[in-house]
Amino acid sequence: MKKLSIRNILVPIDFSKMSIQAIETAKRLAKRSGATVHLVHVHGLNYPAAFTAPMPPFQSFSVVDYQQEIEQNVVRQLSDLAKEYSLASANCHIRTGGPAFDEICGLAQEISADLVVTPTHGRTGLKHVFLGSTAERIVQHSPCPVFVARHFQKRPSLKIEKVVVPVDFSACSREGLQYAIGFANEFGAKIILLHATYLGYVYANEGTAIYDVRALQEAARKNADRQMGELVRKVKFGRAKFETVLTNGSPVLDICAFARDHNVDLIITSTHGQTGWKHMLVGSTAEHVVRHAPCPVLVVPSHPDVRAARIVRKPGRVRKPGRRLTKRSKS
Repeated sequence: MKKLSIRNILVPIDFSKMSIQAIETAKRLAKRSGATVHLVHVHGLNYPAAFTAPMPPFQSFSVVDYQQEIEQNVVRQLSDLAKEYSLASANCHIRTGGPAFDEICGLAQEISADLVVTPTHGRTGLKHVFLGSTAERIVQHSPCPVFVARHFQKRPSLKIEKVVVPVDFSACSREGLQYAIGFANEFGAKIILLHATYLGYVYANEGTAIYDVRALQEAARKNADRQMGELVRKVKFGRAKFETVLTNGSPVLDICAFARDHNVDLIITSTHGQTGWKHMLVGSTAEHVVRHAPCPVLVVPSHPDVRAARIVRKPGRVRKPGRRLTKRSKS
């Protein structure tokens, strides 16, 4: 059993209430593991409308001066926030240039972050199809685990007593389980292994659909029960208590419903890392859970080395409070 090791935690900040609340979550996690909390703000290059329209000859504006003034204000805000939460200004990072998720994932790799803590705005519907959320893009591309916090209500402490771990018996879900065991041992939490055996639609050779075939469902459940038994016999849980649950519904719906009905404190799941057109059409179970779960979700990347290799170093600008603006070097 591998012991959980969290040394650096990265918290993306956009100065919204939810992102600021994530600092408190990160600090509570850091207190358990003795980790250092880093803050990052990705500053977009937004220009006022005055720069896009002809100006009267007696008015003079400088794009450079305007941008520097904005950046100084952002540096000041981030420094004040770090001071408010007793964090070192040396661990505050300001990025300028690329998309927010890309800059965040790049920084996570540079500082060897062991965890990213971020809230989700929970967009759904057509807007989500076109834009997604920054949290979900981080989940897709982060080279380290991502703790997606939810702040429906203020809790006096980070209570983690029940942890649901979805398993489909793949190598990816086993990696997520191993991480969950280390996490549960650290927090003294109980692990609930959940597997959904839903078959969906079963089609005959001539293409007609047969709905919810009882015999096939029973066979699938028996097979899942056998695989679950093999899994728990092979895995070392350490001090963590555990139980197993088999359901007949779709994975995302059953995971979220179980978490809601049983007052689960955290869902820890792995991601298979689909990309491209297939991902656009289907998405991953992990991302759907992140979008709909009633509690925080910790997503463990199944291939962190592959993700790290995909992070492209681009010339951009990096600024830390108290330091001059510098160029980011190519790796």
